[in-house]
Amino acid sequence: MSGLKVVDIKDVEGILRDPPRKSWILVSEKTVGAKNLAMGVNETYPGGMVPDHKHDLEEEVMYFISGKGKFITKDREIDLHEGICVYNPPGEVHRIVNTGDEVLKFVWIYSPQLESHRK
Repeated sequence: MSGLKVVDIKDVEGILRDPPRKSWILVSEKTVGAKNLAMGVNETYPGGMVPDHKHDLEEEVMYFISGKGKFITKDREIDLHEGICVYNPPGEVHRIVNTGDEVLKFVWIYSPQLESHRK
């Protein structure tokens, strides 16, 4: 039997956070038994942000699907819109700000996955 798993976002309960945003964890050790990565979707609402934070060990990739915003580090400010992909190395403090009037939606991937994604 294959280890293939399929996840429908409609079957996953999103996690509401403050400032106003919601995240769905689709692939992780907890959800499908993944050992090396985690993947999910984030919606950051108008006026919302993902506050300053960093990941000490994890590489992170974010692919922006819709909306407008800024990806901000101490050295850079990147305009975000549909089609932008950002690679963020371990240890880089960053935040994501919705600067538009619609949801800023993106797919995120961590490798290795965050401790909170593990069983």
